[in-house]
Amino acid sequence: MADHIFGAGASVSGTSHANPTGPASKERYVYGILGLLEQEENILPRVSERTDRITITANLSTKTAAIDLLLNVVASNVVGGNTSYSASHYLTGSTFTSGTSGDSSAPNIAQAAMEAVIALKLIELDKGRNPDNKTVITRCTHILAASGGTNATFSALLEFPIEIISLPGGGSVIEGKNYLT
Repeated sequence: MADHIFGAGASVSGTSHANPTGPASKERYVYGILGLLEQEENILPRVSERTDRITITANLSTKTAAIDLLLNVVASNVVGGNTSYSASHYLTGSTFTSGTSGDSSAPNIAQAAMEAVIALKLIELDKGRNPDNKTVITRCTHILAASGGTNATFSALLEFPIEIISLPGGGSVIEGKNYLT
């Protein structure tokens, strides 16, 4: 389990529904952010001319979720010659908050999704944190190009392991399964 520190008041914590007072994990946080983004995409109005999208298809037999993410981002040069990418939210009416004093300070859920996927991929690439050498994130790319009124895109493709958690009052919920250390 890769630890995650969620901020006070955060929309997504990364804790398990099976143990809501237990530790938060980066895996559950990333799946939760992506799930919330998909939920918002299904209910909130889209900013015109944006081509951003997310699709999540859960396979309950294999306990995996195929996730395809495309965000329009703005690339800019920063001090030291590095490049920075920022994503503005492509939906209107989001109530997402990253919380305060946590691992994420993203101003919107699109930025939080991009940052979360990148953070998880960096942990996945660390052999000490991924001793089983699992590859969940098969694409994690920034591409400079004209797209949707921005000058770049961020795309990610994930084959995420999931768990189906039975809730005490009945019903169930799907959350990301821990696979890192």
